[in-house]
Amino acid sequence: MSDDPLLRQAWIYYKQGRFAAALESLEPQIFRHREDPDFFRMLGLCCLRQGDWKGGETYLERSRQLDDPAHRDVLLGLMTVAARKKDHVGAVKFALELLDRNPRDNVAKKSLSRLRAALADAEERGIDRESLTGWLPPYHRSSQTVRKWIIRIVAGLAIAAGLAAGTWWGFSFKAAPPPAENRQGSDSFSQPLTGSDEVLVGSGYAVTLTPEEVKQGWQRVQAAFQAYQDSKARYEINRILLSNATSVVKERARALIPYLHDPDFARPEDSSSYLEVRTAPALYEGCTVRWQGVIANLNLGAKKITFDLLLGYQQGQVVEGIVPVELGFAALLKNTQIVEVLGRVVLRDGKWLIQGTSLHDLGYRTP
Repeated sequence: MSDDPLLRQAWIYYKQGRFAAALESLEPQIFRHREDPDFFRMLGLCCLRQGDWKGGETYLERSRQLDDPAHRDVLLGLMTVAARKKDHVGAVKFALELLDRNPRDNVAKKSLSRLRAALADAEERGIDRESLTGWLPPYHRSSQTVRKWIIRIVAGLAIAAGLAAGTWWGFSFKAAPPPAENRQGSDSFSQPLTGSDEVLVGSGYAVTLTPEEVKQGWQRVQAAFQAYQDSKARYEINRILLSNATSVVKERARALIPYLHDPDFARPEDSSSYLEVRTAPALYEGCTVRWQGVIANLNLGAKKITFDLLLGYQQGQVVEGIVPVELGFAALLKNTQIVEVLGRVVLRDGKWLIQGTSLHDLGYRTP
């Protein structure tokens, strides 16, 4: 590992399983370390652990370009990425390169055996995620992280018991996610709305609902939240917040917002369309979008990156829409680059923009 204090600390975070903390410390410094293979190796490995496979591959390839021969961990990461894409031939090449360097490399030996089995599989089922991530450099959770997971598991089991009893939820337990996370959200989340939760009379509301429509909206919030459809849940929450529902109902809906997940490529969700967001941005505040387009007006700032995303321009001469995008993390970007942006809708100063949480590089648009 490099003597750079930044990289040493990032490696400590990695070994503790604190990949988000490592990325948070590294990404703002990407421009200063743009020629450092160790820096991009750390970035790539942390991205893979976070489920950002495309970003991880990009950073590891950059490390490989800067370092000859490439670091063992870089080859392990690229082998894992290739196997995940079911490019088993490419993955085998990385495994053989590792064994050429060190015939006693146990990880390379075991991975090569799995890859050969995958190549012989007529059904092309690929290799499971747990096996793939097992090829990456290992880490050990900190005691604090372990305690957090124990609390989550115990809380999850308690919720599962309540679900099995059939006393709290009005929809099927089959759709519930694994009981490793507490999705209860708040003490009042599971309680249905009562007749006392009346709507307000008056005008000036963006959405006007009847008492029955308020109850139905709350039921949709509950169902989406428990099904981990967080973007859909946020839309239904916004609809209640912008309506003539009483403050009691609105506070119960607002209390769930901190429990919603950030958009993540590892957790695919339905993306709101450009037409939907453009027509009623307030209804889609905080909702997930996953849009492709061409980068224009790129501005690489000290603390953030901004650009305009030309939607649909990658497929022809017609621009479907121009959307401002803001990134709070560093990335290697250029104008005319085609990207897929994952993020959320943000309202600011009467305008809306996309706050990106991750992106995929899809190449460049030819003139």
